[in-house]
Amino acid sequence: MGTLWVLLGIWLVVCGATVGDPVASKSAEALEHYQRGEYDQALQLYRDALLDRPDAPELHFNVGDALFKRGEYDQALREFERVLSAEEAKIQAQAHYNMGNSFFQQQAFEQAVAAYKQALELDADDEDAKVNLELALEKLQEQQQQQQEQDSEPDQQDQEQQQDSEQNQQNQDQQEDSEQDQQDQDQQQQQDSEQDQQDQQQQQQSEQDQQQEEQSAEQQSISPEEAQQLMDALKNRELEAQKRRFRATGRAQDRDW
Repeated sequence: MGTLWVLLGIWLVVCGATVGDPVASKSAEALEHYQRGEYDQALQLYRDALLDRPDAPELHFNVGDALFKRGEYDQALREFERVLSAEEAKIQAQAHYNMGNSFFQQQAFEQAVAAYKQALELDADDEDAKVNLELALEKLQEQQQQQQEQDSEPDQQDQEQQQDSEQNQQNQDQQEDSEQDQQDQDQQQQQDSEQDQQDQQQQQQSEQDQQQEEQSAEQQSISPEEAQQLMDALKNRELEAQKRRFRATGRAQDRDW
């Protein structure tokens, strides 16, 4: 990526400063610190110069540049934005370019692309802006592709979760069917067992009834001797009955009229 546009050494020329100008003196000292990589000291001197000339776009530009070197990109952007009100198109173009670099460092590639394009609209010959624009476009495309992949991941996860849910439901249904089949089998076995018990009880009762009938039949059967005795007894009873009838008739005949 191209380096920052820096308005350090040109401050004295742009502002037409003299040897006794405190702003020029502080800017010159700040430039020395900046070139040695002493950005904290350079930033402090530029800010001190701003107290004397708060509306100088070049000072805001250099403050933004020192903040950029410190990695304070948000604050650097605010300083570069204040430079956009400058009358000269050249410094506006350089401010847009540095804003593009600040956005690029924050991986805000879409904003970086816009800033580089504005820089080229003001200065079409800026080769660094062209190179950085191409690089920012590549990074933006990669970023958008990654975002699309990340957005598609939840859909895939939802599908997997749905499939897992359906599989779990299917397993649960199969388990319930298996449990129901087992219950039906157990119930049928219990019914069969109860029926077997009833059949056994009925068979036992039938056997008992048969035994009782046989016993009763045995009790009711008599021997020939007993049968003869019974016949004799019946005959005797009949004879006695006839005698009773004859005696009754005789009494009637003996009645005194």
